[in-house]
Amino acid sequence: MTTTPASPPTGAASRTVRAHATLLPYALCLLAATAAVHLLIVLAGNRITVLTTLPLVAIAIGYAVYLLVYGRSLGRVRYGRLVAHALTYAMVNTGYLLHAYILIASGSPAIQGDGHLALDAGWFGATLGMAGFWGLGLIAHGIAALGERGFEGPRP
Repeated sequence: MTTTPASPPTGAASRTVRAHATLLPYALCLLAATAAVHLLIVLAGNRITVLTTLPLVAIAIGYAVYLLVYGRSLGRVRYGRLVAHALTYAMVNTGYLLHAYILIASGSPAIQGDGHLALDAGWFGATLGMAGFWGLGLIAHGIAALGERGFEGPRP
């Protein structure tokens, strides 16, 4: 069967539908993974250490694998890649910010800074640093996606 420029290649629409359908399971897996990260932090006395940061690296690798597998098809879903990026940003950073909020509200010594920082250096980086610098990337991604009218890949 031949295709014309106006018709999608065979199977392109189904790949796009499958990619769209992966967003909710991805979000649920991400939610479970971030919950596991924060459980590990609690078990480590609410301290941010190399050990408690390693699962965050696993989440980053999982996100990269997700984009390698579904990224091209998500680019055909309106704002598909941006939604995946925003979900990842929101779940990871909200988890750290809420965890820090609870520690601050409860007066936990685990989050108190030592001298020039009001927060412990690990928590400072995990909350303000990660949210701020990653947020700049998310803003750039959002602006670029708007420029492409939401489609970041060739449309079928």
